[in-house]
Amino acid sequence: MQILEAQRPIRVLRLLSWSDEIERKFLAADGRELPRPDYRIDADVAESGARFRELKARLPGDNAIEVFLRDTCDAFATAARMLAAAGTRDFYHHSVELYGRPGSLTADRRTTNLDLAQHFRRVVDSVAGRAHIPSPKDELVYTAEEVVPLLAQRFKRFFPDQPIRVELVDAIAAKAVAGVDAVRIQRGVRFSERDLAQLEFHEGHVHVATALNGRGQPVMPFIGYPSPRTTGTQEGLAVLTEFLTQSTSIDRLRRLADRTLAIKMAEDGADFCQVYRFFLERENDRSAAYDDTRRVFRGGIVSGGAPFTKDVCYLDGLLRVTNFLRVALVKGNPGAAPLFFVGKIAVEDVPLFGRLVREGIARAPEHLPAWARDLSYLTAFMSYAAFLNECDLDAEARVYDDLTSRAEDEMP
Repeated sequence: MQILEAQRPIRVLRLLSWSDEIERKFLAADGRELPRPDYRIDADVAESGARFRELKARLPGDNAIEVFLRDTCDAFATAARMLAAAGTRDFYHHSVELYGRPGSLTADRRTTNLDLAQHFRRVVDSVAGRAHIPSPKDELVYTAEEVVPLLAQRFKRFFPDQPIRVELVDAIAAKAVAGVDAVRIQRGVRFSERDLAQLEFHEGHVHVATALNGRGQPVMPFIGYPSPRTTGTQEGLAVLTEFLTQSTSIDRLRRLADRTLAIKMAEDGADFCQVYRFFLERENDRSAAYDDTRRVFRGGIVSGGAPFTKDVCYLDGLLRVTNFLRVALVKGNPGAAPLFFVGKIAVEDVPLFGRLVREGIARAPEHLPAWARDLSYLTAFMSYAAFLNECDLDAEARVYDDLTSRAEDEMP
């Protein structure tokens, strides 16, 4: 409970938010003048950081639970230091410590988040260069006001005993944001059927579900609340869910890839205006390009060199969660998949919570998406995906490139 109380002042995205006036001035200047955000970090954030350092010092043991608690305290203390350094280069260094960076290595010590972003970008560019892939699912047929009751109805089916609110709000950094027991929808935005599915599965079946499951834990209810050290796993789990529920798309891959590529640009010195033009070329929507650029620079240095790296978590987490599940399921450990939903935990915490559930200290997750319940399908899918790694893709391309080109030429 002390961790739960101490973390309350550390609300990273809320404290790094920019006012609407900054956007108006930037767009009025046609994106040619650097914005000037002003960060006002309350003193209780520094007090919270000090409190977490004190709590960590009271956990000297080397058992798995104390290591987990120390790591949690460390992450919140680092987040407090990061917030205190908003607008400086130190902010970037703390951000990298918490979330990683485009060049961060994954578990194989060879692949990086940037590699996956570049791979997705090549696929997207290849598709865009040949033909548009139309889908009725991507037509913007819903207003934000129409999405609210539709999404609430879907949540009621999945969470029959939980009053999950869906509400309209202004000025959030995405089309929708999930809280512990509510999902906020940005007013004035239009949505497609695929957008609605992403909200249902990404926000509801993952972010809301892990919040509720975590809050219901008898011993460690703080795992029902966001922690900087679990952000990558949570976002990766949500993106994997999009794949497994057919609610992702080429455009979604483009957005995830471009965010990582933009962070790399900012690391290399690109300023806010340059990154804004990068997004504008891809989206042709000034407001959307501004929002994506703001995600990269909030808390960092708008003149370049020190971005906010949180958005690498989507691809980094996707790689880590998927590879963990591939190994676990191929080795015959299907019970690992539901454990991701006991609360907002990291990949590294899955073994610990498996033991705690067996010992009755933690509760098995009550709210689980369908794919995490259908372990027979998941094992079959992951075993096939694991075998694909054994194939030489370059050799396969030499065989099939000509065939696929000829097949495309024969299409009506």
